[in-house]
Amino acid sequence: MAKIKHLVSGEFTRLAKYNLFTASLVVAMVWVVMGYFLELDEFKAFLPFVFLMETSAMTSLLVGAEMFYEKKEHTISSMLISPMTEFEYILSKILVNILNIAIIFVIIGASMYFLKAYLFNFQWLFLGIILVTSFYVFIGILLSYISKDFTALLLNYMVMMIVLVLPSIGVVIGILPESILEYIFWSPTEVTLRLLNASFLDSIDIVQYLKDAVYIVLVSLLMLRYGVLPYFKDYATKDLGV
Repeated sequence: MAKIKHLVSGEFTRLAKYNLFTASLVVAMVWVVMGYFLELDEFKAFLPFVFLMETSAMTSLLVGAEMFYEKKEHTISSMLISPMTEFEYILSKILVNILNIAIIFVIIGASMYFLKAYLFNFQWLFLGIILVTSFYVFIGILLSYISKDFTALLLNYMVMMIVLVLPSIGVVIGILPESILEYIFWSPTEVTLRLLNASFLDSIDIVQYLKDAVYIVLVSLLMLRYGVLPYFKDYATKDLGV
C-alpha cells in the first residue's frame, strides 16, 4: 500500500509538472462556461458528449502524453530496477485518472447545482468512472506502445477517435441516425455512455447496467493480460540498447 501511495503521489506530481492536470481543469471550466450559457434541458442533452469526451478521449490522451514524457526522461526504464512492479505502476495510473475524472465531474456537477439547481446522481457517476477508467487508461498505454514519437501518438489518438468515438458522437449530436446504434451497441464507447448516463436518468435498466459493467471489466482484463503487461518491459527498454 505504501508503494501505491508513493506512485500515486508521483503521478500527480508529474501531471502538475507536465501541465496535464492544469489542462484537465481548463477543459472542465470550458464545460462549466457552456453550461452557464445553455438552458438546463439543453445541457442535459449535451451531458453524454461531455461524459464521453472526458472519460475516453481526455483519459487516453493524458495517459499517452504522460508516458511520452516519462519515456523521454527515462522514468519508466528506471522503474524496472526499482522494487515496484509493472502492475503497481499501471494501477497507480488508473487510480490517478479515476481521481482526475472525479474532480472534473465534481466541478461540473457543483457548477450545475449552483447555476441551474440541478444535481447528478453521483453514486452512479462515480461507479461508472471506476468501471470505465481502466479501459481508457489501457488504451492510452497501448497507443504509447505503438507510437514512435509524440506526433505519432497524436495521429494514433485521432485514429482511435475516428474508430471508437466519432460514430457515437455523431449520434449524440444528431449528425448520424440513431439506427446505427444497433450496429455499435457493444462498442466500448456506447457501453461507456450507458454506464455514465445512468447518473442523470430518471430510471435505470439494472440488468443492462450489469451486462455493461461485466463487459467493460472483461475487455479491460483482456487488454491488461494480453496487451498492456506483456509489452510493457519492451516499451520501457526500447532505445536503451538492452
